[in-house]
Amino acid sequence: MPKIVHIITRFVNGGADENTLLTCNAQAEAHDVTLIHGAENSGRMIAQLDARVRRICVPSLVREIAPAKDLAALARLSVHLRRLRPDIVHTHTSKAGVIGRMAALAAPGAAIVHGVHILSFNAEGGVRRRLYLGLERLVAPVTHAFINVSEGMREECLQHGLGEAARHWVIASGMEVDRFRGASPADFPSARSGGERPIRICYVAALERRKRHRELLKAVVPLLRMYPHVELILAGEGPERAGLEAAAREAGIESQVQFLGFRDDIESVLAASDICVFTSEREGLPRALIQYALAGKPIVATRLPGIERVLRDGSNGYVVSADAFDEFATRLQALILDRDLRARMAAQSQSIDFSDWDGQRMTGQLEAVYRKLLSGRTRGGRGSRDAQRTGDVA
Repeated sequence: MPKIVHIITRFVNGGADENTLLTCNAQAEAHDVTLIHGAENSGRMIAQLDARVRRICVPSLVREIAPAKDLAALARLSVHLRRLRPDIVHTHTSKAGVIGRMAALAAPGAAIVHGVHILSFNAEGGVRRRLYLGLERLVAPVTHAFINVSEGMREECLQHGLGEAARHWVIASGMEVDRFRGASPADFPSARSGGERPIRICYVAALERRKRHRELLKAVVPLLRMYPHVELILAGEGPERAGLEAAAREAGIESQVQFLGFRDDIESVLAASDICVFTSEREGLPRALIQYALAGKPIVATRLPGIERVLRDGSNGYVVSADAFDEFATRLQALILDRDLRARMAAQSQSIDFSDWDGQRMTGQLEAVYRKLLSGRTRGGRGSRDAQRTGDVA
């Protein structure tokens, strides 16, 4: 039974974390699986982890740059991997990706896999960008397989010299796709009493700075003032909440902005929404965008790598440049004013084939990559090129 160790910085309510949870649980059926995560973790996520998955917390593994903790995390991960002697070490997210791949060298013979959910250097400049990119380039040569969540992520990696094409696969981040088709609308209360049904603009994302809720709020303030029947629905929790609530109060639109916090029934929240938005400055290919389209919604989003696979500009929504929030507001206004436009774009979202995002398909594709790596290691030593190929996994 192959031994697999997954390493992730945080194990919270996020896209990469949910991807890792699904993967660990599916692999527990046939493999010896261990999940190692850092100090920040969610009881909800831990409760959903299959009982057969061994879980190890490394408190020194944190998201921010912290040299002393980073060195401690590297040492602790090395000890765990030396003891576990895994066949495959699969890292996720940027910080765990760098430290975890370094630590994997303490497990001779292990195939090293990295999940490219996001590239942290994309949204940085100056010294930070050079540092982050330099660290990615440092560990790229020891990585036997890169698992990219989109074609855009693979192209970004190759453009920046992070491994050659033969070591890159594209595997969509799986989920329960049927859950979002035809869900019953959530019955959350409207801030309005009486009158016409509100038009709800929904953003599903953790309330973190990089998701740019502040910029979104600033962009929609004029629209909310102009159209009292429009509401902004923010589904997610995080450190930005208090500041966003204060900003809504100061702008006098607090009655039109609903903070739902984290929701387990996100499919029902989307079913009760009319327009969906996404404004993050850096992502892989966000799972929320897939869920918006599965729910059959018109979408307005900032440009991200690979977004064209989900959001076809002018067809099921609009793609705007990263900092073009005036245009963002204009696109939203068009959808607010035109019910028929919303309906046409919703129908286009519903027509997209999202079978690639099926959870079982994802884990099956990942299993195929693992088999190639393990076969190559057996025949020709770790990282044999016979175990690699270019392109998507069929």
